[in-house]
Amino acid sequence: MVQTSPRQWCLLVVLAVVGLAGCGGPAPASSAPDRFVVIDGEELGNFNPLTGHGSNGESKIYESLYRVAEGQDDRIPDAVPVLADGAPTPVGGDLTHWRVQTRAGITFSDGSTFGPEDVVATYNAVINPAFAAPIAANFDFLRTAKVSGPNSVDLWLTGAYADVPHRLFLAIAPAETLAKPGPADKLALGNKPVGTGPYALTELRADQVVLTARDNYWGTKPQVTTFVVRRTDDEKARAAQLASSADGTRLSPALAKAVAKNGYRTVVGKANDWLGITLPTGNPVAGDPAIRLALNLGVDRGAMVRDILEGEGTAVSTLVTSLYGAAYDPAQDFTFDADRARKVLDSAGWQAGADGIRVRDGKRATFDVAYYPTDILRRDLTMAAVSDAKKIGVELKPVAVEKSTMTPEYLAKTAFMLGGGGQPYTLDTQLYPKFHSKYATAGAGSKWDNASDYVNPAVDRALAAARVERDPAKRAKLYRDFQVAYHAAPAMLALVSENHVYVVRDNGWKFGSTALEPHAHGVAWGPWYSLARWTRQ
Repeated sequence: MVQTSPRQWCLLVVLAVVGLAGCGGPAPASSAPDRFVVIDGEELGNFNPLTGHGSNGESKIYESLYRVAEGQDDRIPDAVPVLADGAPTPVGGDLTHWRVQTRAGITFSDGSTFGPEDVVATYNAVINPAFAAPIAANFDFLRTAKVSGPNSVDLWLTGAYADVPHRLFLAIAPAETLAKPGPADKLALGNKPVGTGPYALTELRADQVVLTARDNYWGTKPQVTTFVVRRTDDEKARAAQLASSADGTRLSPALAKAVAKNGYRTVVGKANDWLGITLPTGNPVAGDPAIRLALNLGVDRGAMVRDILEGEGTAVSTLVTSLYGAAYDPAQDFTFDADRARKVLDSAGWQAGADGIRVRDGKRATFDVAYYPTDILRRDLTMAAVSDAKKIGVELKPVAVEKSTMTPEYLAKTAFMLGGGGQPYTLDTQLYPKFHSKYATAGAGSKWDNASDYVNPAVDRALAAARVERDPAKRAKLYRDFQVAYHAAPAMLALVSENHVYVVRDNGWKFGSTALEPHAHGVAWGPWYSLARWTRQ
């Protein structure tokens, strides 16, 4: 595989940073000791829980019933109560009815009182078709939520579900803001958020967000009283800005390690954030079962982890990893075997042409692979896959695209370097929306769900049975069955799971361990996940 780590321009960025900062280390980004400035590559705004903001309990403005525990990154972490008062408890014996006690004495940023009715309103809104919430598929286990007491919420499910605590990370909004159903992306909450969290929004521009610590917060007021988020889409520009105008950002591993000098350090957040190429059924080459299987055998994932991720990640084949314990079957991971990949293509009638690219029935084994050019990891992984695929006679044509290009119609026929793991804290949320044929239907779920339009009855049976299985051992067995069925006929080309590498200025703040991170990153996770709990060294 061709080495693609961008070391030459990393060095140029380092020289720029050192030149701007001077030999004595960088000047502080702000003279205010309680102010912290970070640079993000994501679009700013859109603080609406129904469109995904804070969907894993990571919001600074809102809070959730539970959040992900820090310091537990070698397994699926515990769910820590926040607005909940203790763990959820099943009502009855069939796991279809659960009760959550809520905390008292909490207020929203607008001064109104938090209560169970706000939890009920938020959860019912996310599953109400009238709101058209893009994350509704993540809550298809929920039938309805009801207030069951002064500080109590009952959740009625669509079927038995054992891992309810890891499904209750949704950010909670005031009931009043959700009283009038309408498209979620049009709600005022997007730009005028109201939450119970430690920070409130005090400035919103296209290029900058300012969050300010609340004086009336129910918990301990954060010591970082002003949190500034600036947007710079280009990664190299973010690295250069660290020299004078920011205290931290997230960068690709090679670049992060190169610029973390002269008063900066890296922080690695272990993540369940996978990257892979969709292979849509609507594309006659990418959707061919033999092409799909051959690509999975013919790419060198280990080399990608070593050369592109700089060791900060793991190879991924089925989206199931050792983090899931007994549910993981390592024998179902794809082993790099280019010779076997060639034999698969030979057997399927894909014969090598004069230029080495295979042909069957007059059709060349070639298709486009779209990627975001400003995301260095996606770019480099795409190029590595292109190189490996060519060696087995499949031509992948890399196409740099803007995010606005990725419409459902485009994705239905074009392979894409996709990132996933948005809710990786249960295998159900990791696998069901991505591979169950229910989401191969146009309009079911988001455009990223089952982006390959994959249909496999054996996979459907295993995933459907696992989500309602009460016995943990039997549920683990069903997920191993899924891996067996998927390994025989993969849907996509899963490649790696990347850790997230952050560069942080050494300016006196002390923060604890990071949490196991999902696909979302930027300023929500990493060391900033625990921002409200930071202290001075």
